Amino acid sequence: MATGSIQTILICGAAASSQAPCPEGMGVMTMQGYVVDASQAAGMEAQNAPFDYAYAAGIWSMAFTFVVALYLVSKSAGTILNAIRSL
Repeated sequence: MATGSIQTILICGAAASSQAPCPEGMGVMTMQGYVVDASQAAGMEAQNAPFDYAYAAGIWSMAFTFVVALYLVSKSAGTILNAIRSL
């Protein structure tokens, strides 16, 4: 799924003579550029959002708690199985 297309765009660059849409001492130049479709721009902006440290800390804490709980359950199960074997 394409998020845009290659278009010819106009830019202002250093030139000997000035041209209408550009500031003094700059002229219009053309180049190829990738232009993002308006329908895809919102998704790309969402990907560039700042990193949420509070959310990441919550996810990390949940995962760490799960791993520790799994370890404790496994350790308890091993202790119970060893007690049964020793009978």
